[in-house]
Amino acid sequence: MDEYGEIFETYIEPEEITNDIMDIKEVAKLNGIISKLKMYNNNPVELTKVYTNVLFDDNVSFILTKISQDQIFASQFPEFYEVNAYGENMINCQQNSQFHKYGTFKHTLATIEFVGNPQIPIGDWQKRILKWTMLLHDIGKPYVKTIAEDGTESFAGHDDKSVELAGPILDRFYFSEEEKRIILTLIKYHDRFLNEGEITNDNMKFLASELNNNKELFYLLLDVKEADAKAKCLDVYSKFKIVKNKYMEFINNYFSFKQEKDVKVEEKDSVSNNNDDEVSLSELEVLLDSVLSKKAIKTLYQPVIDLKTESVWAYEVFTKIESNKRVDILRFFEYSKDVKKHDKLQQVLLINGIEDFESLTVKEADKIIVNVDLYSYDRYINKPRIYDMMKRNKVIIEFQNYERKDFNKLQETIDLIHKNSGLVALDNFGRSTLGLDDVNMLNIDYIVPDVGMMRDILDDDEKKKFLSDLLTFSTAKECDLIIVGIEDKETLEYVKKMGVRYVQGYYFARPDFKVISMNTMVKEKIKEASEDEI
Repeated sequence: MDEYGEIFETYIEPEEITNDIMDIKEVAKLNGIISKLKMYNNNPVELTKVYTNVLFDDNVSFILTKISQDQIFASQFPEFYEVNAYGENMINCQQNSQFHKYGTFKHTLATIEFVGNPQIPIGDWQKRILKWTMLLHDIGKPYVKTIAEDGTESFAGHDDKSVELAGPILDRFYFSEEEKRIILTLIKYHDRFLNEGEITNDNMKFLASELNNNKELFYLLLDVKEADAKAKCLDVYSKFKIVKNKYMEFINNYFSFKQEKDVKVEEKDSVSNNNDDEVSLSELEVLLDSVLSKKAIKTLYQPVIDLKTESVWAYEVFTKIESNKRVDILRFFEYSKDVKKHDKLQQVLLINGIEDFESLTVKEADKIIVNVDLYSYDRYINKPRIYDMMKRNKVIIEFQNYERKDFNKLQETIDLIHKNSGLVALDNFGRSTLGLDDVNMLNIDYIVPDVGMMRDILDDDEKKKFLSDLLTFSTAKECDLIIVGIEDKETLEYVKKMGVRYVQGYYFARPDFKVISMNTMVKEKIKEASEDEI
């Protein structure tokens, strides 16, 4: 009997999996997942991908329930099987209180299903953070459980204990230091400040500071709290909805709009801050219609630099939404989805950007990079019009919000774009479930790593390895990397030394309405970084 055999015999009562009660496809799928878990047991990168795919699966509760009955899960998550003083572990720990309708494991599974629907549009990277947070958010409960003489159960301190246990777990898998910090912070505060009286300005400011005053992370924490409340009981969730409104009120009042460099949609659109008042919900409808008719938008351009030729190689197009009031771009995009106009909005921004680029009379490069949601492009974009533009311009379609499950769709779309003289880039690479093995089968032209990879890369060995692996892959694949987020000469010096050719970032220029001659300045900045290297 192995190390975990006794645990399973004593505390786990697995159901028989037979073809009589389960579709044979599900049996094959489940067996395939378990085989991969065993195959990649000593490969943190691939193992993390397997579990992430499970957490993203629509049938996650069923799959994790079955996987938890296999020895391989116990060997990879031994913390789930540590027995407390009452003979319970994470799998079978009961929560006998008026606030819970499930035991710890079933509650955890429910939260994984509920999480991922925050007040903002999010990508796969954020969903990955949320799903792993919920998997581990209550792992400390069995360890701190106490039962009073009157039978009352308490899990006081379980949030801190969960953080303590989750840290080593995340270290065994493949997460950047930033990702681990975010997950542990979300776990730490998932069960705090849930009563109306606790939603004070001081408490909320404290939470904001713990989240690095990052509005996106505050929204993610709120989504974690909501998923947790939904999985408890109806009374808890009803009370939470009142508390949630107070959270939203604080968020709207505390956070002024700013461009978040690690969220592409906020890079894509900026706002006019002529008034401190934020656009109301009713005014969003008018503003959206104005944008769709191209009356409230202006195009900005940011150069992409070729370090080999020391010149501007391409321009990425952004759009500024103009309003006499402050516009929360994330809220604006979420509203466009609510009213079923998001796809049309994507088309307007895409086509308007290309048309404006065509009208430029002075520019130092003839390539244009336009960013678009894969689903919107597939469902709505006027393909003949785009293809006609591709024949007149050197257009790089930069896709975002793609997943591994989109592989066939992505492959077909890339082939059609190539047939019509266009090029394709994958934006925010590293956030989604699409890995290098998948990209190797795609005829891709450019890979744009997630901008978060460049943050503090000089002090992060994992990020350095990620960049090195991408460079090796791109050389063999004969596709190029476009490294974004270059904000200082030290980072430029490092990526240049590594062999990166195409870069983009504030070190060279911010997005601007005008396209100016800047090749002389580019050469000077590259020379300055090279001299420092020497």
